[in-house]
Amino acid sequence: MKLSKITWILVEISVIFLYVVAIGYGYMFEIPWLGWLIFAALIVLHLFEMKTALKVGRDKGLSNRRIILKNLIFGFTWWLPLKRGIFNK
Repeated sequence: MKLSKITWILVEISVIFLYVVAIGYGYMFEIPWLGWLIFAALIVLHLFEMKTALKVGRDKGLSNRRIILKNLIFGFTWWLPLKRGIFNK
């Protein structure tokens, strides 16, 4: 099943929303360290994808800085549609 570009953009927006909710959750329940811990866990998860993201991004001619930044923010929701040709850059 091939998802549309709009669907992938909505998924990326959801990732950013997840960061906000994770951090806000901690402050809402007066345990901010928990929110930041969840945020850090998401970043670590994206670090595990970095090898694949770098390969896909380099194949598309993107700079390492752009690849690393996009992957740390969006993870596979950025590089998978790039690999499939849904995103150009």
